[in-house]
Amino acid sequence: MRFKQLSLVALGGLALSAGLKAETINYYVISQQAQPFQIEEQGSNHSGIVTDIVKAVFDGSDYELAYHTYPFNRMITVLEAGGEENWVTYGSPNWGSVQAENLSDKPIYTVRHTLVTSTKSPFNFADMSSLNGKGVVLLHGFDYPELIPYIEKGDVAEIRVKNYQSAFRVIQRTAGEAAFVEISSRVSYNLDKLQLDRDLYRMEPFSLVIPDYYIHLAFSKQMKPEIQDFINDRIEEMRTSGELDDIIGNYI
Repeated sequence: MRFKQLSLVALGGLALSAGLKAETINYYVISQQAQPFQIEEQGSNHSGIVTDIVKAVFDGSDYELAYHTYPFNRMITVLEAGGEENWVTYGSPNWGSVQAENLSDKPIYTVRHTLVTSTKSPFNFADMSSLNGKGVVLLHGFDYPELIPYIEKGDVAEIRVKNYQSAFRVIQRTAGEAAFVEISSRVSYNLDKLQLDRDLYRMEPFSLVIPDYYIHLAFSKQMKPEIQDFINDRIEEMRTSGELDDIIGNYI
């Protein structure tokens, strides 16, 4: 009888152990357009500045990452509808919508924008009047409130493209007549990725029009407070130790 009782206790313990499951953190990734912040290959082989930071936050913890990869507009639609429980992506107070509603206490990166033109027919940028009558190349899905008044007044023409290769091609084909506006780190990353000659492109700071701003991790508004506290504590630890800078340095 005693052996039977011990066996039942042991079985009960095994059942309890088997029932324990790491809590899932649902990490949302933008496909193709977010390098070097989020880099992926057909929804797998995930890396990038933000992705590596998220991995490091949860490395060795009781949480398990689940990846969800979507085109940008589709991802926003999914997150606005609620998304998966306890989701994480990245965002900024400047962006609005779900990418600004619930952010990490501390930023993880400082964003700077650049104006890319062709050296075949260079022009100096002093202020927005330097772009009067010219085209501004922008990626689909990425809007800049600072540029909207100039586009609506007709001072500059909006040229939308699907990817970086198209953006670089347009400013070469329309040298002196168009400029590409984008985040500096993403321009540098994609020039290298596409193996383009940097001497063909001129990059000038664009902070006069689009001021520098911070990127944070963005959370579901319904994320459990204890998970948010865990993430915020880990980010602070990584900032203090220099781990954040090391991750960023791998890509820039």
